[in-house]
Amino acid sequence: AYVMRRSINIEDIVFWDATNGLAFAQNDENCPLQNISCVVSYKNTYANIQPEGKPCQIDFDFENRLLWKPFYSKKFPLPNSHLPSIQEPKLLYTDPNKQFSAELEEELLDTIKNSIRGWRRAPTSFRGDVSNRLYGILEQLEDVRLHGKSLSVDDCITRVDSITKGRLVFGMPLHFPFTDVKDVVNGVEFTAIHESKHPDVEFALAVR
Repeated sequence: AYVMRRSINIEDIVFWDATNGLAFAQNDENCPLQNISCVVSYKNTYANIQPEGKPCQIDFDFENRLLWKPFYSKKFPLPNSHLPSIQEPKLLYTDPNKQFSAELEEELLDTIKNSIRGWRRAPTSFRGDVSNRLYGILEQLEDVRLHGKSLSVDDCITRVDSITKGRLVFGMPLHFPFTDVKDVVNGVEFTAIHESKHPDVEFALAVR
């Protein structure tokens, strides 16, 4: 099941996969959610009776009886004013464990480096100076990913340009909701960045 978040002020719908923390806009054709049969809210349960089921092709006007069929109606009203929730009435969040985060960051960094060396099966060097500058960019990139803040691409390039002049640079930012180390390593391997055959290739890596 996905969690649908709908903005009150604008027609903005996002689907969240609660198992891994990934979010997808309604018009994202790459959304793994391919068919919506019903939607459950605190007011009612609605069955989709539209010809299409893909999120990007659905009209989410739940008041339109030609598009959505409600489970509860005047003939079969809600037993109470709203559907009961199975969620705790008050969610308590603890402060993040900074020591654990630092240890996990170091573990991920070492594991990814060792994995790249293993995949290449050849002498592999990492540029610490470039990695340090990449680390400084990660916080900004995370704000962009989580909060939609703006970021100048030119500013990111300028930070590493002075120490990479005369070299071709290839890379990408990766954002993973953490479940375990193996999933993160698999995501890095999927980029195939380690498959470069250039004799003078060097790598830079930062984890935050």
